[in-house]
Amino acid sequence: MTNALTVGNLEYTWQARLVDSLARVGEILRLPIGKLDAESILASARRQTGLDDLGDPSFREPLDKIVEIARTAPMTSLGRVFIRQTMIRAACNRAWMNEYVKKHPEVLDIEVKRPVFVLGFPRTGTTVLQNLLCLDEGRRGLEFWELTHPVPMLDNKAKDERKRKRSAKSMLDIGYFVAPEMAEIHEVSVDSWEECWYLFSNTFQVLNYDLASGMTEYGDWLMTRDMTQAYREYKLALQILLHQRPAENLVLKCPEHLWFLDALLEVFPDACIIQTHRDPFDSIASYCSLISMGRRSLWGSIDPHKLGADITQRFKVGIDRALEARSRHDEARFFDVPFSELVEDQADMIQQICEHFGLEPTSRAQIEDWLTNGRKDKRGAHKYDAGLYGLDPDAIRARYADYIERFSVKCRAA
Repeated sequence: MTNALTVGNLEYTWQARLVDSLARVGEILRLPIGKLDAESILASARRQTGLDDLGDPSFREPLDKIVEIARTAPMTSLGRVFIRQTMIRAACNRAWMNEYVKKHPEVLDIEVKRPVFVLGFPRTGTTVLQNLLCLDEGRRGLEFWELTHPVPMLDNKAKDERKRKRSAKSMLDIGYFVAPEMAEIHEVSVDSWEECWYLFSNTFQVLNYDLASGMTEYGDWLMTRDMTQAYREYKLALQILLHQRPAENLVLKCPEHLWFLDALLEVFPDACIIQTHRDPFDSIASYCSLISMGRRSLWGSIDPHKLGADITQRFKVGIDRALEARSRHDEARFFDVPFSELVEDQADMIQQICEHFGLEPTSRAQIEDWLTNGRKDKRGAHKYDAGLYGLDPDAIRARYADYIERFSVKCRAA
């Protein structure tokens, strides 16, 4: 049955097993390719950048936490290589960002004006909304290459952009090699607008390390954190990116903001929050299929029932925290988008959003053209089986009953 699914393999392909074997040989030879040690990671970043200053030292506690948890987890050798390289890249970005501000102190004066945040559970239309809102020439999102490489590496702007895009392309090539099914679910290209959690990676405080990696102990720990400092550093990254490519408004998309709305609104008091709503059963089932590729990459195989339970629990925590945070803020700050209405008429929904926040409207002609010619996702191409992940529609909808009632979420018939 699983062969008909978009993500049918619950274990490494033979190609990934081969690369994992090579990584394991590297470990036997005591090469540091998968060494999960904070001092080794920071030393490597300092060698690569030639810089010693990584900015505010608050990053060290979350870095130590990730390394502590990952080091004792039964990941594959290839998985440990992925974790180490992710940590090194984040540390390098910290060093480069800090140096960039020293060279360009005017960055700190750049205003991040009325940023638009598109958030909601994954698989609820956030990608379509972001792309449609970015059609207006005054607004833009953040492209994959600048999210992963936010600081220029060369003085020549054209050469620098090519270098950063080549590096980002290499990351994608590795990702597609390990998880080729991604192209059918959510195709990512070097210049596509993507989720801004990559910028939180540089603070070592990012929920994706739990969602994608299955390190639930880290996710539980993150729920106890005050994320205000992480959001301040995230804002600094936005200022650096705006210094390079200005825009009237940024349109930022990331489900993870749901969990940390208070910190977001503390740092961005004029933010425009768009929250999407879809039957939680459909969202959880689709996301389990998507995220299984990330977990498979680190662990070599996945327990689909555990994955389903993890995501069901983490999403419930997210919506509970978001509802609690919303109760403390003016409801005019938010605009709610029912997935069913978005699917029915995207142009009308964009018009409603722009009117609510007083944004420059996007023409229906632009929207229709993008939906016809610019859309990369293949609607209906993603095939998944909720039962594979142990998900029961009645049980999930009962667990999320308050959320469903609060936003009149339309649930499809079983």
